[in-house]
Amino acid sequence: MVEEFDAAQQANQIGAIGILLGLIAIGAIIEFGPLRWARRRSISGDNLLGEVIFTALSGQALFWGVIVGLRLTTSDLLPKLSDQFRSAILFAVILSVVILMVRLATNWVRFSFARLQIGSVSLINNLLRFIGGMVITATILSFYNVPIGALLTVVAGSSVGLSLALRDPLANLFSGMTVIASSKIRPGDYVRLSSGEEGYVTDIRWSDTYIRQLSNNLIVVPNSLMTSTIVVNYSRPESEQSVLVPIGVSYASDLEQVERVVAEVGSEVMEEVEGGVPKFAPFIRYNTFNASSIDFNVILRAKSFVDQYLIKHEFIKRVRARFREEGISIPFPIRTINLNGPIPVQIQPQETEDRSQESGVEGPVSMGDNITSPPSPAAAGEGDRG
Repeated sequence: MVEEFDAAQQANQIGAIGILLGLIAIGAIIEFGPLRWARRRSISGDNLLGEVIFTALSGQALFWGVIVGLRLTTSDLLPKLSDQFRSAILFAVILSVVILMVRLATNWVRFSFARLQIGSVSLINNLLRFIGGMVITATILSFYNVPIGALLTVVAGSSVGLSLALRDPLANLFSGMTVIASSKIRPGDYVRLSSGEEGYVTDIRWSDTYIRQLSNNLIVVPNSLMTSTIVVNYSRPESEQSVLVPIGVSYASDLEQVERVVAEVGSEVMEEVEGGVPKFAPFIRYNTFNASSIDFNVILRAKSFVDQYLIKHEFIKRVRARFREEGISIPFPIRTINLNGPIPVQIQPQETEDRSQESGVEGPVSMGDNITSPPSPAAAGEGDRG
């Protein structure tokens, strides 16, 4: 009789192990089969809701296969610890649901920002994770019958002291939330601060905003400063912007010809150079009669702030070559002095040689000794009268 009972119990254990392994296998098949296919299909089809849900469910099918298998087989595999395992399984289920909700929220924010080309905003993701962590902590405490009300009372009583001690971090936190809510500055924007720093905004975090310069250096700016300083955003309201190139031509130039040639070169640059706006028609505006040239600005168009550098580079090379072909001169800075009549200066080499011999100095004599001025007509007249 005992042997039959042991055999039956052993058979039940073997069956329980089979059920557990089978449910784990089913969870793995679902995880690496339909769920992965649905996630890829949502990403390729630009389905925001599907991408959020199926990405959050990553790993959940296998986890639930293990949980369900343990729930069904614990009484057969570990009959003495079945009650404790049931409590642990219940706790794991509650924790899994909370984690799933947090992942859904963070995925929705992350994928929504990616579609809006905002980039990664760590402040929002970390805030959602913090809220999720608080919910998880509250769930654990409630599960173990820890009074949450007393803890909340302690936290509320110390809030004034905490607010004073954390004044600067809280100011940066709320300033960062203000920057994000206003949508005036987003990750990926090219900005310039009133203090002169400029670059791409890479991230907005709890206390700081990260700006990457074109030299690949990282600037860390407190969020409170981002809300109190003047910021020029070259990516808002649109990334396209005008590019001005100042040029000067000779006064002898035909200004109609100059305008035609520059417009043709500008159109070529807009169509052929990366970063140019092909549909934009470049134009020029004369503005100054300068000392040695007539100055004007060439107005081009770039798709983004950094595209202007290559556009200027190519435009200057091409317009200089075209000016040479057309005979248009870009003058050097010069000043012309007009004198009426002959220059009243005479050079007397014989007198210079005699003076150098009398002084006993060998070699050349300075120009001050070589140059004399002829007497004025009035002085010559007085000499004759004398």
